[in-house]
Amino acid sequence: MARSLSRFLRDNAFIVAAVALPVAVAALFLVATVIPRWTVPPPSYDLVMRTTRPYDASRPGVVVDFAVRGGRVEATLRPPTPPNVYAEPSALLLFDHNTMRVREIPLELPARMEEGEPPRTIVVEALSGRRISPQAEAPDGYALQNRTGNSPGLVGELFGMGRYRQTAALVNDGRVVQLTLPAPFRDPYQSPVYHVGWVLEEGQP
Repeated sequence: MARSLSRFLRDNAFIVAAVALPVAVAALFLVATVIPRWTVPPPSYDLVMRTTRPYDASRPGVVVDFAVRGGRVEATLRPPTPPNVYAEPSALLLFDHNTMRVREIPLELPARMEEGEPPRTIVVEALSGRRISPQAEAPDGYALQNRTGNSPGLVGELFGMGRYRQTAALVNDGRVVQLTLPAPFRDPYQSPVYHVGWVLEEGQP
């Protein structure tokens, strides 16, 4: 039996290689995606992100820019230019590292601003008691990425198993933590989310 199997493998070496090589490559990619999940710790910092709400023609909106200054998140508001142009309503999201969930941060912003009204800056009160860092990378090494496609890791990408869509993830040294956004931000064809800042513990720079 063993001799017959050896002869079969020798006589059909090309076929065996053609089958074994893709399996070996897939196994290597699978190991490369699984190992970081075992060795890289999960995120240890909350993340503040910005995005836009789904289209609503009844609301011309206000143009809002978010920035971190002095450890606080500030919103700078200005009227749309030109005034009749639709401005997508802005939103802030928070990734909670303890629950690994994303929730919307409540904002108290005016529904509209008059043409010619000067910009004004306000502090986001919902985050006023927390210290925020504008650094793109958290102290633990995680960073926000917007990823295209929804394949099951590198193996799915290798064999073309993905579907086009936008997904947000926290990435650190090979470990990928997918973020599930709350409604109404789950539509993959809506605007992606963008980094605003990491929530630091007290006493950290």
